Amino acid sequence: MRKLILIWTVILLVSCQTSLFAQFSRGYQMTFGKNRVQYTDFLWTFYRFKNFDTYYYLGGQELAQYTGRVAENEIADIEQLFDYKINGRFQFIIYNKLTDFEQSNIGLGSEDLNTNTGGLTKIVGNKVLVYYDGDYRHFKEQLRAGIAQVLINQLLYGGSVKERVQSAALINFPDWYIKGLITYVAKGWPLENDNQLRSLIIDKGVKNFNALCDVNSTLAGQSLWNFVIARYGPSTVSNLIYMSRVNKNIEGGFVYVVGSSLKELNKNWKEYYTQVYKGDDSLFVAITQKPSIIFKKKVKNITQLKLSPDGNSIAYV
Repeated sequence: MRKLILIWTVILLVSCQTSLFAQFSRGYQMTFGKNRVQYTDFLWTFYRFKNFDTYYYLGGQELAQYTGRVAENEIADIEQLFDYKINGRFQFIIYNKLTDFEQSNIGLGSEDLNTNTGGLTKIVGNKVLVYYDGDYRHFKEQLRAGIAQVLINQLLYGGSVKERVQSAALINFPDWYIKGLITYVAKGWPLENDNQLRSLIIDKGVKNFNALCDVNSTLAGQSLWNFVIARYGPSTVSNLIYMSRVNKNIEGGFVYVVGSSLKELNKNWKEYYTQVYKGDDSLFVAITQKPSIIFKKKVKNITQLKLSPDGNSIAYV
């Protein structure tokens, strides 16, 4: 009987190990009724670096090497912004394209997904799932967004699943707070976002911050964090997160760190951007005559017309 129990125990352990390996190597998280259909078998391999691993499959070696070159600096930069050192190693799971990324079953039904902020960068614990769309800038933004999200999760909710569940029950952060912060860390405040906000405030007449949240909560949060950092400095970020966690609400964090309630802060936010955009308008000069373009060669179709900064040259396709 003891021999029989031992045999069945060994078989069970081997089966579990094989199952766990298959779950990761093919991207499975075996939750009944939630698995996505996979059209490709992902045979994973990895590079091990000092603080993280980069997992890739056939055709993804260059992406994994690129991640190895840039991720160390990105982790250090984000840790400095939040004044916090991330607990544990990162695992960057790299997909060669979006269609492969969308087949991933990693984390389906996992409790850790409750802390995800949405968007295309997926987080499961310290695993950051990213994909390549042909633009290394977008790829780097995904890496930064994933790093920032893992760090924020640890700061606000703790390291273990138990701590996260307990903290999540006590702290409720609005979408603009978390999504906006992650987007700001990933992208900063680029020109396209600034132009989008300008159009909403000046052209569309968005009255206040809450109205903007109804239109685009991520842009609203991103713009608020840009305002806070511009007005009060980068160190404000870590202080706000810490005090918000201590006080169990974001209002207490803002009052303690910047000395303003959310209502006052939203008013200051509107005044800040209104003044910025009014100042920008003074830089434009009205065109008094119809501009003309003379092409040396006969051209049928012109696309991607761009004016040089000094206004003297034009580039086109």
